[in-house]
Amino acid sequence: MVITVLLAAYNGERFLPAQLDSLSAQTETDFQVLFQDDGSADRTPEILAEAARRDPRFVPAQEQGRHLGAVGNFLSLLRQAEGDLIMFCDQDDVWEPDKIQTLARAMRDAAADAGEIPLMVHSDAVIIDENGQVTEPSFFRLQGWDPGAVTLNRLLVQNNATGCMMMLNRPLADLVVRHGDPEKMFMHDWFIALTAAAFGRIVFVDRPLTRYRQHGENAVGASRATLIERGRKALREGDRARDRIALTYSHTRAFREAYGDALPGEAADLADRYLATEKMPKPERLRAIRRLGCTMQSPVTRLGQIHFG
Repeated sequence: MVITVLLAAYNGERFLPAQLDSLSAQTETDFQVLFQDDGSADRTPEILAEAARRDPRFVPAQEQGRHLGAVGNFLSLLRQAEGDLIMFCDQDDVWEPDKIQTLARAMRDAAADAGEIPLMVHSDAVIIDENGQVTEPSFFRLQGWDPGAVTLNRLLVQNNATGCMMMLNRPLADLVVRHGDPEKMFMHDWFIALTAAAFGRIVFVDRPLTRYRQHGENAVGASRATLIERGRKALREGDRARDRIALTYSHTRAFREAYGDALPGEAADLADRYLATEKMPKPERLRAIRRLGCTMQSPVTRLGQIHFG
């Protein structure tokens, strides 16, 4: 079974070498790293080229040097990937030595139970700072996320699958490639999670397999505030909470339109019913959302969903 790791890079010279070293040190040795620079102005292309010279498993992708943005770069890589199992890799993290092996085992177990349906497995992470020191032992607990939120109704309103912590099988990757448009995605990982929940199955591995580095240049990252601090901030900043809720509708609409008639009937009905709540008066909307089970995962986001929804 061929495993392909998709490494999207952009101005990453500061942390990229540590990530490349962690890939080379994986206990699973039978994999390929397909890398693509997004038009960096630093030494990132040279660092990647040197990795390819040292290790034949590192292979340059075809759109090297084009500035596609984070989502566009990952979707470009996904279109080029030929593996049976596919993983996304951020340039500034560090992978635990058994990450690929552990997720591949979880994927094989899931496939044995579910067959050749679209499957996604993903895991927890520890948070590290710029110097590689652990600041939080669990990304999921820090965010207040529910690992059991693997169904479409929960994921429509709040994603908990982070791209650099997931593995896709070929049927899931093919669906995303056929229907995904990076111009209409908020983030690729949310679209992928919705696709897996609608067409197949999601499995969570309750282990931190990624050292998720937080620094001043993250495109998307973890909040370092406590849940209580975030709750207070959410109540003070109602516009942000309303924007978060509005995003769930715009993203659901884009997802629904991307798949059209190809979306399974039950998933299509759920998406349509959630979209219909947008124009309802607030009391009716909250009751309808509760009936659909489209509840956010953390106490903070649920509070915002009720108070500002």
